[in-house]
Amino acid sequence: MAMLYWYMDPTTNMMMGFSLMSMGLFLTGSSFLSLALFFVKKIYYRGDVHISTIHTSIRQAILISIWGILMIGLYGTHIYEPRLIATVWLTLGCIEVMAQAIE
Repeated sequence: MAMLYWYMDPTTNMMMGFSLMSMGLFLTGSSFLSLALFFVKKIYYRGDVHISTIHTSIRQAILISIWGILMIGLYGTHIYEPRLIATVWLTLGCIEVMAQAIE
């Protein structure tokens, strides 16, 4: 992301720059967050973790990263609607509950 920020000319293709930066932000955020969630769960379960715990941590990190990028986008466009934020929380929570029910 830093190389893209410093070496890409934003005046030539701004939409491509925003797309690449948001994709890089999403991948970076979800990667580090999945590691953090996994180690928190490993501490909480006292080391008794299985492969499903890793999958759950990755899925939850992706959902939290999607929420974070969406909130940054909403605040960037000056949309301050509490009901919309609550709807996003509920939607992502329902997606997580459905994914847990499938497992």
